[in-house]
Amino acid sequence: MNPSIQGTRDAALDNLKGLLIISVVYVHMYDMLGQKTPLLYTIRLVVLSVQMPLFLFLSGYFGKHAEKRRRAALGEYLVPFLLFNTLYYMVRVGQSPELNYGLLRPLNMYWFLLTLLLIRLLLPELLRIRRLLPLSIVLALLAGGDRYFGRTLSLSRTVCFFPFYLLGYYCTEAHMKRIRRLPIPVALLCGGTGAFLALWLTDTLHPDGSASHPFQLVNSYETQGLEPLEGVVFRLSIYLIAPLLGVMLLRLIPAGRGVLTRIGRGSMTVYLLHAFPMLWVVGHWEWLCGLLARLVPALEGYKYPGRLDYGIPQLALLLAYALVVSLVLSSPIVTRAYNRMMDAVQRMLFRPVHSAEK
Repeated sequence: MNPSIQGTRDAALDNLKGLLIISVVYVHMYDMLGQKTPLLYTIRLVVLSVQMPLFLFLSGYFGKHAEKRRRAALGEYLVPFLLFNTLYYMVRVGQSPELNYGLLRPLNMYWFLLTLLLIRLLLPELLRIRRLLPLSIVLALLAGGDRYFGRTLSLSRTVCFFPFYLLGYYCTEAHMKRIRRLPIPVALLCGGTGAFLALWLTDTLHPDGSASHPFQLVNSYETQGLEPLEGVVFRLSIYLIAPLLGVMLLRLIPAGRGVLTRIGRGSMTVYLLHAFPMLWVVGHWEWLCGLLARLVPALEGYKYPGRLDYGIPQLALLLAYALVVSLVLSSPIVTRAYNRMMDAVQRMLFRPVHSAEK
């Protein structure tokens, strides 16, 4: 989530990464609390339809040198995955004793590391395939028909999000400039259309709410209570909805440097570490609610402040929490400590690459 950038950094894209990683913290906290007011559910649904597709798009956009990315993939993605996926399990199992550990089965948010690992290891060979982008979409649609094609090695998400990575890979700086010169009304129309389609499809096809939402691209059509044709329509729609919302965000995101810029540049540490303060908050939720009730007596008796005013108080709290956590975990002291730690781990695990081997 923090790809290296050649040349001068584009502050607008850093800002976009900052906005996206804040939304990741927001959605994960919302999911852990389990409070589904109509307002919060609607926001979550629209965010899910663009959040990770746009992250994969940016990863592809910044990953042009496929061979170089492949050489660095093990250190950049496999090592952090094994470390943080295991650490997350060790912390969370105290709250959820029934939780099962899988060495190559990502827990919660760490699937993204395995997905980038597999894509960057395979991409140089895959790029030899003609018409790779349409073929990747067809494969993603077929994958939804296999109920056993799921979380192990993050295979479902890897295959289904791969078209977005390819879109970013094939996107040039000239393409990006054209998007950012679109008239604002056109960008707003794109975003509004994408949000409407996301909400309308969910309301019309009624996927199984106990499984992940189809936009998360992790379960089969059958698991989500969809007929094969319904599942294909739902999955195909994400390849239209996400670009529509993505165009709007790329056009509207400010290009000035500020708080979002710093968060965007440190998005990897936010992504890797935000689970741990989240688990602490969830584990102490009753105590925090009691403290909040003492500070704001009007909230006494409400386990979830979101029950007031259709969820607006909880929305404010979740956004404030996501912003504070993102600011702290993207701070220079945290990113420097993480980089030094990972450099030390990689020096222990990997032999240095000599210039002739490069």
